[in-house]
Amino acid sequence: MAAAIGSSKNEHFLPDDYVITPIRRAIQNRQDVLLSVSGAGSVVVRGARGEYFSEPGGFDPVKFCTTTAGHVRVAVLEVADTDRRADSRTPRNVDELLWMAGFHASGGRLMDGCNTYDVVQFQHWPNLTRLPHTPNTMRIVAMLARHASSIALAHRLLKIEPAELYQIYCAARCAGIVRVVNGAVQEPALKPHRNQTLLSHLMAKIAGL
Repeated sequence: MAAAIGSSKNEHFLPDDYVITPIRRAIQNRQDVLLSVSGAGSVVVRGARGEYFSEPGGFDPVKFCTTTAGHVRVAVLEVADTDRRADSRTPRNVDELLWMAGFHASGGRLMDGCNTYDVVQFQHWPNLTRLPHTPNTMRIVAMLARHASSIALAHRLLKIEPAELYQIYCAARCAGIVRVVNGAVQEPALKPHRNQTLLSHLMAKIAGL
């Protein structure tokens, strides 16, 4: 039997603490950025196109998405540089990257801004052949695609552990494929990523280097 909705550790996590916010920032400001995590690989996000692709050398999505934001290196790319890096790479919809980011960062926790009594409905099915998911993901999506429901009610009806529901809800919320019925979701305004390379050149000129 599933645990009561409030009996498991209901800890929230902040999207700012993980790679979620850097991805969102690039999309919101239509920037091309290179996100790198030591030992987990690099990903190019094409914000204006809503695409991403991983760089050669291997990509570990679990480590990439669970590494804290302070260890994620961000570099703004020029279009020509992005095009060069994209050569022979297969771009994917950035919503898939956001699903992975929310899924792995959650680890069974709710994201800040999410609540067990949020009434939500899936707008479409995620492509579970390419995305990380839990054993009961199909049951969760099937219920929440047919009818809007709260996470707490889904827990009671499906008898699924709260942590599993939280993880799928966070993944779907990050990917933007669920509609929150009981309140409009307002994403925070995010300033553009700064071009650290350009900033370094300017500081060097000021210092007379």
